[in-house]
Formats: sequence, C-alpha cells, structure tokens
Amino acid sequence: MEQEAGGHESAGFPPFNQVDTFPSQIFWLVVTFGLLYILASTWIIPKVRKAVADREGSIAKDIADAAALSQKADNAVKAFEARIAEAKARARDTAAKAMSEADARIAAETARQEGELAKRLSGAEASIVGMRAKAMTNVAGVAEATAAAIIAKLGGSAPAPAMVKKAVADVMGG
Repeated sequence: MEQEAGGHESAGFPPFNQVDTFPSQIFWLVVTFGLLYILASTWIIPKVRKAVADREGSIAKDIADAAALSQKADNAVKAFEARIAEAKARARDTAAKAMSEADARIAAETARQEGELAKRLSGAEASIVGMRAKAMTNVAGVAEATAAAIIAKLGGSAPAPAMVKKAVADVMGG
C-alpha cells in the first residue's frame, strides 16, 4: 500500500474501512437516534401540536368574530334602511301636508278673489242697469220726440204728447 506523507495508509474513508469500529458506530447511531426521538417527542412535537392547536383556535375565533361582525353590520344596514324608509315616509307626509296647506291657501285666496270679483261684477251690473235705465229714459224721450216729429211731418199736425207717449211705451214694452 502506498504511504502518504505522514506515514498513514490510504484505503478510502476511514470510518467505513475499519470493521472493528463498526459496532461502536451502530451503538452511537442508536443512542443519537434515541436522544433525537426523545427530544422530538417530549419537546418539539408538543410545541408544534400546541402551535397548531393555538392556530386552529385563533382561526375559529377569527371566524366567529367575523360572523358576529357580519351580523352586526347586517343589523346596522337593516336599521339604516329602516331609518331611511322612515325619513322618506316623513318627507312624503311633510310634502303632502305642505301641498294640502298650499291647496287650502290657494282655495282661500281663490274664494277671496272670486268674492271681490263677484262684488265688482254685481256693482258693475248695478251700474249697467242704472245706465240702461237712464239710457232707456233718454231713449223714450228721444223716441217720443222723434215720433212726434215724424208724425208732424207726415200728417202735418202735431199729435197729442200723451198719445205719442203711450204709443212709444207700447212699442218699448213698458
């Protein structure tokens, strides 16, 4: 066999080349594996299980909180919609009340204006009746004078005023 510088023989990886150290290597492998198993089963795995359980509890709590908040939000939306509906109803009532008040004021003003117009109209009708009566009085006088003048021109002599007055009254309907 060849010798390396330092006087050692080289025949591969020394732990695998020595058959006399193989049982001790197996022993230490079992001891190391056992210690790792005990360490994992008593310390690492319980911590991992606890972390998983805590996480599951946290997720379940978060889901329950989210459901409660969602329900609370739904209730708030329903309450808000109810308030909006109530406000709309009050607005409709207020508008209807304002409309009825405006209609009442318009009706009152219309009645007042119609009353004033009726007074003016009755005053105007009375004035017209008075003017007509006055005009008819003048018409009767003019008609009598005209009839007397026409009879005088046609007949040559002036008729009696009482007779002309009676004839004109008969023709005028009075």
